[in-house]
Amino acid sequence: MPNHASANQAVSSADTDRVTLKIGDTYDIDLNMRWADADSLQHLNNAVYFRFMEEGRISMFYAGHLQESSRYGPVVVHCACDFKKQITYPATIRVRHRLVRLGRSSMEHEVDLFVVQPDQQLDLRAQGRSIMVWMDFEQEKSHPWPPEVLEALATTVNRS
Repeated sequence: MPNHASANQAVSSADTDRVTLKIGDTYDIDLNMRWADADSLQHLNNAVYFRFMEEGRISMFYAGHLQESSRYGPVVVHCACDFKKQITYPATIRVRHRLVRLGRSSMEHEVDLFVVQPDQQLDLRAQGRSIMVWMDFEQEKSHPWPPEVLEALATTVNRS
């Protein structure tokens, strides 16, 4: 039987020694802004903010060394972004995904985009939200998160 979690609970497996994702876990990746990502005023194009969020999501799955499957996998069903301050070229952008909800087949992240300053301080430039659903592509419907996927993702996160 699949595990279920509310927004205030962590998903736990039957084996208490196994580590799985928990609400509040974060995944960070630093990405360099490319010159081609900018408009004529050297501002990061609004559509590219979503690419940075996507790169963070994809990187998290690859960092977990998950095997690709043609039958099962994550799909993004919602993605939003609030632009706080412009980002100009050149810039190193830290993308931080923070798990805020883990359901039977869905996962919701708050996403922060920071510019990494020369002194390594972080300057918040955008905040977003994304929801992924684990899908059975043959059945064309959601499927419970496999425990091994949640465990693999847990190996990639920062935990406070």
